Amino acid sequence: MTDNFFPPALTPLFDIFTGPVKMAVMQAALELSIADILTEAMDAEAMARALNIDADPAGLAYFLDSMAAVGFVTKICGQYRNTDFADTYFRSESPLYMGPFIARMTAMQHKNLSRIVQLVTTGPPALAEKETLETETRWEKAAADLAVYQQTGAAQVAADLARSLPEFEKARKLLDLGGGPGLIGATIVKQHPTMAGVLLDLPAIIRQAEKHIRKFGMADRISFISGDYNEADLGRGYDLVWVSHNLYYAKEKPVFFNRLKAAMTDGGVLLCVHEGLTHERTQPAPIVLSRLSLALEGQDVSFNKGELADHFRRAGFATVESRPLNFGIGQSELVIARKGKGGAQQ
Repeated sequence: MTDNFFPPALTPLFDIFTGPVKMAVMQAALELSIADILTEAMDAEAMARALNIDADPAGLAYFLDSMAAVGFVTKICGQYRNTDFADTYFRSESPLYMGPFIARMTAMQHKNLSRIVQLVTTGPPALAEKETLETETRWEKAAADLAVYQQTGAAQVAADLARSLPEFEKARKLLDLGGGPGLIGATIVKQHPTMAGVLLDLPAIIRQAEKHIRKFGMADRISFISGDYNEADLGRGYDLVWVSHNLYYAKEKPVFFNRLKAAMTDGGVLLCVHEGLTHERTQPAPIVLSRLSLALEGQDVSFNKGELADHFRRAGFATVESRPLNFGIGQSELVIARKGKGGAQQ
């Protein structure tokens, strides 16, 4: 090394060190139901009594300080209390309680982290059918968690996007393709006085979606098509189509995208939200890292930026545009594809 050599800053290294600590703090907070207790301010001694802890409360105080450092509680004059974030997502009585969602996402994203070296050197393992992403029972179990996620902001983002379209006012029929619990499509429909919606998904998921749609108060405006979208009749007459984070399962994409276009009205609009990997599939970092565990077991489901837009162009959509969108789970790519008049490409 020369005298004027300056090594790179170590900041990224120390940021990495704290990642597992943050995860452990969150999981411990959920296990101890801290947010259920800290709806009112209290000190560590009072908190220890609430938790029936007989030991010295110093350890609890260290832990609560860490929760404050992460942003889960506030600490003012020795008194701890939930932040709005924890009160909304960690308190078990909250309608947006994320405990089960966090457990499910942790199991999916972290399950192979302890054996990265093994999987890198020996290749992906044989997977039982229940472990594959296409498994219907997997998504049936996830429907309730996805319903909570959709209500944390994704549904409103989608509704705002749809409402901003110049075609929205005249739209009469929406297809929510592979929409899971269906609350994104239902929220879009709710923004319009006369629009009707159709949710298409696998039979087990539709059974769950019907319950969520009723609870959401939109049962009179949402109907259902039960089946695999690769095989089911998609229906006809859709002025608006919403599809997000599920086109990985389209088996013959050229055929499928042509079928989808045929189901739309002339001048109809398709809104598509998926990740769009860039920089030779190394960015956005949150997407790449969150899908490492799946990719190592042979389930790489990520699209490159522009990949879906190219599919829509080849299918003959009249105009196709794309732009970045923060959809809550990291930077995504929004593609807006319009069907031409008479179904022709313009």
